[in-house]
Amino acid sequence: MYNIAITAGGTSEDVDGVRKLTNVSTGSLGWRCLEAVLDYFLSKHESDFHIYYILTPTAHRKKLSEEHSSYVEFIDVTDAESVYRAVDNLTKDVDITHFIHSMAISDFTFSYAVSIDALARELAKYIANGGEASSKQFAQILSMPESRYGEGAKISSSQPMLMGLKTTQKVISIIKENNENTVLVGFKLLRNVDEETLVDVAATLQSKNNCDYVFANELSHIEGDKHSGMLLRGTDVVARVKGKKMIAEAIVRTMLDY
Repeated sequence: MYNIAITAGGTSEDVDGVRKLTNVSTGSLGWRCLEAVLDYFLSKHESDFHIYYILTPTAHRKKLSEEHSSYVEFIDVTDAESVYRAVDNLTKDVDITHFIHSMAISDFTFSYAVSIDALARELAKYIANGGEASSKQFAQILSMPESRYGEGAKISSSQPMLMGLKTTQKVISIIKENNENTVLVGFKLLRNVDEETLVDVAATLQSKNNCDYVFANELSHIEGDKHSGMLLRGTDVVARVKGKKMIAEAIVRTMLDY
C-alpha cells in the first residue's frame, strides 16, 4: 500500500484577529503533484494507494472526479503550528511511504505588538530604577515587553508600532524522525544566487533533514506557470525541469521509482 502525503499552499499567521502575516504561495505545484500521483498509478491500473493532501485555505484546488476523490483525503491547515500538528499526527498514525513537502511555511509567527512610545517608557523606567544596561537584559525585555498589547487585542493604527516575531517549529524535520523509511522530497527556494550556491544550500537541507530528494529553484525562474528548477539528490542533478506539470511528473516518477 502506497500512502503518499503532499503539502501545498502558504501558511497565514494571526496578528490580532483582523491582520495576518502571510506566506505567499499558490499551492499550484502541490496540486500538480497530486494530479501526477493519480496519473502515475491509474495509468498502470493500480489502485493500492492513498493520498493525504495537506493544504491551506488559499491553496489552489480543483474539483476531482468521483473516482479520483476516492483516493484523496484532504487535511485543512492554516498556520505553521497547525501544519506541524497535522504532519506529526499523520506520520505517527499512518505508514507514509512517500512525502512531497511543497508547502511554503512561515519561519516566523506573531509574538507581540507594542507601541514605540510605550516600549521607550518601559526601557527608560527600567534604567531609572537601576536596571542593568546590558544587551542580555535588553534582549530579555524586548523578547516580551510588559507594555505590549494584550493577547487578542486589536492593535491601534494611530501610532508607530514594533512587532515581535518568534520562530516556528520546522515541519520537515519531524517527517523522517517519525518514519525513517518515508521517501521524502523537500523544496528549497532562494533569491539572487548562482546555481552553485543553490545546489550547496539544497544539499545542506537534504543532509539536515534526511531528504531523499530536494527540488531547488531560484526566485527569478518563477513566474506563473513558467517555473523551472533542478531535482537534486545530494549535489547530483537528477533532472532539470521546466513547467509545473513537468516538474510534478519528474518528482513523482523519480520518487515512486526510487
